[in-house]
Amino acid sequence: MALGFRLTPVQGGTGLVRPQVRTRISAYAIAMDDDRLLMARLSDASPVFTPGLWHLPGGGIDPGEQPVEALTRELLEETGLELVGARLLDARTYSAQRNGISWSLTALFYAASLKGGAPTVTEVDGSTETAAWVPLRDIRDTAVLSPPAADAAHMLDRSWKRIQGR
Repeated sequence: MALGFRLTPVQGGTGLVRPQVRTRISAYAIAMDDDRLLMARLSDASPVFTPGLWHLPGGGIDPGEQPVEALTRELLEETGLELVGARLLDARTYSAQRNGISWSLTALFYAASLKGGAPTVTEVDGSTETAAWVPLRDIRDTAVLSPPAADAAHMLDRSWKRIQGR
């Protein structure tokens, strides 16, 4: 019977233990500028998702921090852009494995409005390699997107079809 995890012997013991599972709650921005979506490409320091994937700007909520406060902080770190307004759109859960850690992630998606400007990563040695406004037509290949970014692309696609009456 496959359990979805590997049991590992405890050093010096005879019992088996489950692998470590970390829980993370994150707030992500879905920010549009005309037909472009604000995206962040993950660096090698990404704790949950594979480096090199395009991801939504945002990240983990620190203990005692409100979700929109975390979103504001993360946007400044990852894009240098200031949050003006945020509206909760959806919440999704994900499971991921990275660097021997199993992650259970809850993602809060916010429609975000930002002060104008060019995205610039301000955090040193953070999880974001680069940030850019990416045309929607260029994010159809979900193989280059993190799971939350792929879900956001599907949300935007459904919204666009509703607007056009399809």
